[in-house]
Amino acid sequence: MRVRFFLQEQLTPALSLATDWFLLQTVRQTGEAVLRVYSFPGDVILIGRYHTLGMLPEVDQIAVIRRLSGGRVVPAGQGFVQFSLLLPHRSAFFSDDPYNLAPFQVLNRYARPVLQGLKAGGVDVFYPGRDLLTVRQQPLGWISFTTEEDGALVCEGGLAVSRDFSLLPYLLDRADPQGIIPSQFFAPGQVTSLERSVGKAVAFTQVAALLRQGFAQQPLLELTDQDLNNVEQAAISTLAEPQARSEWLQNRPLRLDLPFQATTATQLGVLQVRFALTAEKTLAEVQFSGDLIANPAAIAAVEQGLRGCPLEREALWSVVERIFLQPQHYVLGIGALRVIPDTLLKGSSQ
Repeated sequence: MRVRFFLQEQLTPALSLATDWFLLQTVRQTGEAVLRVYSFPGDVILIGRYHTLGMLPEVDQIAVIRRLSGGRVVPAGQGFVQFSLLLPHRSAFFSDDPYNLAPFQVLNRYARPVLQGLKAGGVDVFYPGRDLLTVRQQPLGWISFTTEEDGALVCEGGLAVSRDFSLLPYLLDRADPQGIIPSQFFAPGQVTSLERSVGKAVAFTQVAALLRQGFAQQPLLELTDQDLNNVEQAAISTLAEPQARSEWLQNRPLRLDLPFQATTATQLGVLQVRFALTAEKTLAEVQFSGDLIANPAAIAAVEQGLRGCPLEREALWSVVERIFLQPQHYVLGIGALRVIPDTLLKGSSQ
């Protein structure tokens, strides 16, 4: 399989997001994969697709960006390097059948080239599961994925190079002083970076070369260096216009009009739910949020499917089970799916 490879150093977060939007549209048409490695200037907070936001203060030199994928909040910007792998479907490296890989296998399979590349550079890195890459059980990076309505996949992640995950609480204290965005905080002694692991400075191009090497070693993959052309850059610039960027960031607002709420601790962080009830004690409207990895169509289907449902465990479970029995749908990082009706019931009792 042909994999197009290119670098984007010191890219603005808006252009990065627009690049993935654009490439998700093209990979289904071309049947080819794309791997890009990129970095941001300044300080950046990458929130997951399903985190809700209130009104954030304007903070100089801190950009808050909503990723395409779900999962935990992570720091980015100066001292970090990100990567995005875009595929026609979630099993593209292994089969023509889009559902050959079960959802829980996706991150394990696509983390392998990343691990192989870094290990070739002397970094003793592992993927222990969930959404972190670690060295000696200390977080070094993150990885997540999502699939769009047509099945196209983006698997994205980031690596701490000269800074590390302990930066996050300082960024959130300034950008989210009300503490709306849930986050797991790490102390400096609990995390690591590439430079700390190898004992010397590591340049952006060195990280990119290691990632490229890891993917080039995979069977049946042919990496081709090919930058964006002028037509592609123009289309991406249009997608990165301020209005589109603002609408994407605020597309999951904190629903204070939904009076019932509950939070459950999960493998990745938290599952949050807000909802309203009808006079008949059925669900009128539901909003899920938090540190979950899921395809957006599944979350939309669950929120829509639960409307009108009685607030009874088996009725709630029937809706959830029906949706997630469909092979295109998944939600990861929350443990057993029974946590969804359990969290709703918890909210009704508060």
